[in-house]
Amino acid sequence: MMKNLPTTLSHMARRLGLGLALGLAAASALAAFPDRPVKLVVPFPAGGSTDLVAREVALEMGNALGQPIVVENKAGAGSLIGSEFVAKSVPDGYTLLMAGLTNIFLPYVHKGLNWNPVDDFVPVGLVADLPNVIAVNAKTPYRKLPDLIAADKAQPGQLAFGSAGVGTPSHLVCEMINHQAGTKLQHVPYKGNAPAVNDVIAGHIPVMCNNLGGTLPYMSGGQIRILAQTGRARSPSVPDVPTFAELGLQGLDSGLWMGIVAPKGTPDAALGPLRKALAKVMASPSVKDKLGKLGATPLDPSLAAFDKRIGTDRKAWDPVLKRVDLKAN
Repeated sequence: MMKNLPTTLSHMARRLGLGLALGLAAASALAAFPDRPVKLVVPFPAGGSTDLVAREVALEMGNALGQPIVVENKAGAGSLIGSEFVAKSVPDGYTLLMAGLTNIFLPYVHKGLNWNPVDDFVPVGLVADLPNVIAVNAKTPYRKLPDLIAADKAQPGQLAFGSAGVGTPSHLVCEMINHQAGTKLQHVPYKGNAPAVNDVIAGHIPVMCNNLGGTLPYMSGGQIRILAQTGRARSPSVPDVPTFAELGLQGLDSGLWMGIVAPKGTPDAALGPLRKALAKVMASPSVKDKLGKLGATPLDPSLAAFDKRIGTDRKAWDPVLKRVDLKAN
């Protein structure tokens, strides 16, 4: 027994050294996050407002992290496809989602989901808020929202509105108008706001509800006319456009928020650098200026602000979602 002691001690030392080396390597790998590009999934088509905001923020966050953040569009089902893809991805911090108000709506649209579009994510931080608007092709005779309401009531159900899809904010804003004004605008769902805008400009449909950022360039170009906007106050980007509340329509104070989230279970070793990078980006005057030009208002990226926004939206939209008949395509 004593004869084999040196060999035994040597073996134990090698095992201890190997374990220590592996532990140090693991710690080093975590400390080095990210050591390869990070993917940011946008659950809407390229060219829409969420996509444009995501690309601005991703570029700056990548610079702050020392690794690129690559935006990947996974559109469809009112953001369900992209959201589910990220929720079921490996929770290592390398696959993120540009989430938003649609995540609050998804459980009402798609019954029986085996995952939760809100609770199966952890926040990195809020990014921006955009008003939602109702807009028409500039060649239509509807110069103000009451003109559109009167035209629909004269021929109920003859006017169609486009949206980014069933259960998206753009859909529900127009449904709220129907509910509040007693109109019967008919819903035409698209796979994102960008294709809906294209059909309004082409004259295939006369009306759409959209976020301000996705509509503003076409208003400036004279192709689209914005009739009203959500929010408690007018956006500085469109100070001449009245709010719905000013026109007597209630329940439309909430805008479209965007925020970056990661799959539930993502370690703090990855969340920490991501949150730090986002906070740096959102404090940048140049980023705030770029988002402002997209019609977006930068938001506080803190976790407290994220939790508060989720709670507020759930409370505000729950009664609306229960009233509207939401059926996924």
